[in-house]
Amino acid sequence: MIAAAFITATSASAVRYKGFGELNGGTFIPSKYYSAGVLLGISTSHGVELFDGLFVGGGIDINYFTFTEPGESSYDFDESDYAGNFAIFAEGRYNFLRTRKVSPFIGLRIGGGYEGVEEQGCFYFSPAAGVTINLTKKFGLDASLGYSLWSGPSIHDDDYRYGHSSSFNGVSVRFGVHF
Repeated sequence: MIAAAFITATSASAVRYKGFGELNGGTFIPSKYYSAGVLLGISTSHGVELFDGLFVGGGIDINYFTFTEPGESSYDFDESDYAGNFAIFAEGRYNFLRTRKVSPFIGLRIGGGYEGVEEQGCFYFSPAAGVTINLTKKFGLDASLGYSLWSGPSIHDDDYRYGHSSSFNGVSVRFGVHF
């Protein structure tokens, strides 16, 4: 109800469609059970710009990454493996200087999905900070540094507490366009 009132109140200003498409590359951060690896992905989000600079919408993030599982000892690693994950998320993004050619922004994605290491559903959380280069009023380039967390229940027998979560983290540089 509050969201509907906010959208209605801002409808006099130019509420308009906005979309983003991004490619990312980075590292899969080591965890208790897995070593670091390469992270590559693609994402898209679509929604509305409520007023100059504030975007709200939703999208999908799809990633491929490599990792190494531990061998028989904690210092011995087996061959590299690979997995994928995806998330469906709600996103908020704010550009600080939207009317300028170059504008810094912050963004946050929250949702759920599937992480392929443990092959289970997960919670998804991904903040980012970056810069937008506005080429026209409706089109531009975006670059950011982002963190991603995929967290689900642990399936490892040696976890000492019931309900311990198994978290997978990634840091990546994202490049994309907005339209």
